Amino acid sequence: MSNDQQLLEKAKQLDPDALREFHHRFYEMVARYVQFKVGDQRTVEDLCGEIFVRALEALRRGSAWRDSPQGWIMGIARNVVADHYRQRERMPEVQLNEQVTAAEHTNPLHQAIRSERTRELVQAIRQLTDEQREVIVLRFLEGMDIQSVAQALNKKPGAIKGLQFRAMRALAELIQPQSMEDTV
Repeated sequence: MSNDQQLLEKAKQLDPDALREFHHRFYEMVARYVQFKVGDQRTVEDLCGEIFVRALEALRRGSAWRDSPQGWIMGIARNVVADHYRQRERMPEVQLNEQVTAAEHTNPLHQAIRSERTRELVQAIRQLTDEQREVIVLRFLEGMDIQSVAQALNKKPGAIKGLQFRAMRALAELIQPQSMEDTV
């Protein structure tokens, strides 16, 4: 039995240690995703609480992940964020600058050299469709695999691969090739 399956079995029994481990394992990833979608820290905290409450309710009903706990919790997160915007009747303001910067793990010199490229990337990502943007964020900023992204977005893996391909192609067209002077 895999670690995820063991965690699932214990979580379904509402074992406090398993629930604590589940929360510990996925809270940061969920919070980054929600931060990306809503931007406001107080709203992020509220929505993260709602996400884990819904996950607990689903576990109580015996409804949990099929393949990936990561995909399952991110699917819940996506639904909670969508509900939030339906209730507020407005479109999300994407906070990509902070998300991309947080995802970079480079030294200050590299950050200074790449800052212009990062701004260009952020602008290009903003021009993608909503679905393409979500796939790019989940795949490359959150590091999720195709199967988990498919589960989170309630799509087939082939559809995720297609969205990713089209997004990467669009990004390649939107971002100017890096000149030799930028690398010196």
